[in-house]
Amino acid sequence: MRLGTYNVLGLTGYPAAAAKRDLRDPTSGETVTHFASVFRSLRCDVLALQEGVPVAQMQRIARALGVGLATVPSPENWPGHVLSRYPIIESRVFSHLAPAVETEPFSRCAGATLLALPNAESLCLIVVHLHPSDRHLRDREAALLHEKLPEALALATHVAVVGDFNCATDEALHRTLRAADFVNAMQQAGGGVHATMDTAGIEPHFIDHIYLSASLIPYIKSAHVVRDVGFRHDAPLPAGKWVHSDHLPVVVDLALP
Repeated sequence: MRLGTYNVLGLTGYPAAAAKRDLRDPTSGETVTHFASVFRSLRCDVLALQEGVPVAQMQRIARALGVGLATVPSPENWPGHVLSRYPIIESRVFSHLAPAVETEPFSRCAGATLLALPNAESLCLIVVHLHPSDRHLRDREAALLHEKLPEALALATHVAVVGDFNCATDEALHRTLRAADFVNAMQQAGGGVHATMDTAGIEPHFIDHIYLSASLIPYIKSAHVVRDVGFRHDAPLPAGKWVHSDHLPVVVDLALP
């Protein structure tokens, strides 16, 4: 099994102004064709996305790939998605709008998707996109996810928490997951945490992660950040040149069917 996570910047390409010539807009047919090809190239059996698009457009991409789709709505403008070749049993949303509250926890997205694996096993995939600038809010988001973990661990054979954590590895969500015996896939099998934002014009950030429950540790084979052509570009970025997103995908290979 290959499991991946990728913040896709609303399928605009980066920089969006340069990509617009080829993609037109995030809901175009050109965008479907382009990103179906991008996602196919990752060879993921399960791919979690952050900063996605309206569900109708992601359905077109899922159909082009021949995979199942679960969507995690966003209270604001950053939905998440799960593309899966495994059957989707159910999905749950943790990100909700509250009236008269300017910014609730999980204002980007958070939710869980339960997948049926071979051999009567299952995977609960928790997809998160934490707040980018408010550490206090990220701490609240981590506390809420802490409350969700026991149920997820009881519900499924395996659990993975993936997404755009928007924080360094000393913050609350990382500590919460380590305390629950989850391991960071890159630290376990990828030579350490690597930058997931480092293309031309972007300050490096180490913020996209895959955490795996203790049950998955024996199955970890390798992990890496995808740095292939088209996903990033060294400075200087030539005029008119663009890449798929401002983030890079993280993938882990597991010895599971």
